Amino acid sequence: MFIVYLKAGSVFKLFQVLILSGLKFLFGPPLSFKLGFNLFQTIITTTIGGVLGVLFFFFLSEMILHLFRKVWPYIKSFFKSQKKVIVKPVKISKEKIKKTFSLRNKIIVYARKKYGLWGIAILTPIMLSIPLGTFLANKYYKNKKSVLLSLTLSVVCWSIIMSSIYAIFKMKPF
Repeated sequence: MFIVYLKAGSVFKLFQVLILSGLKFLFGPPLSFKLGFNLFQTIITTTIGGVLGVLFFFFLSEMILHLFRKVWPYIKSFFKSQKKVIVKPVKISKEKIKKTFSLRNKIIVYARKKYGLWGIAILTPIMLSIPLGTFLANKYYKNKKSVLLSLTLSVVCWSIIMSSIYAIFKMKPF
């Protein structure tokens, strides 16, 4: 029903919005309006693209984490079996070297500690990218149904909010 409302030749535009919404959701609604979609079409395309991105990267990160857990013991044992090299001690200052965290990393850690899964889910479409947010949620939280549900609801809500803001205020994208 939705594709019926699209003009002929705009399938390429549809795929552009779907792919961009699945990778970096923040730029999906402005691109959609720039390509001539109306509010309803923008909400539908960005939601579908974002949810498809969440599903794709959820299962991809699941496979990567599974492979890493399977291969890591072999990698670890390989380095343990190597001959140990004796190195002369080097004088090291007693001051601890502090790691520098970016503002983005601080916000991710704060959201995870204070708000849990929902904190990551809310930040995923707008501040993090869908691939990164999905990977973090999949890594840190074991209940896969709630991870998918929270990320999907977050994408749907942000799609409605961002598309409505662009439509109401008639913001010029890009």
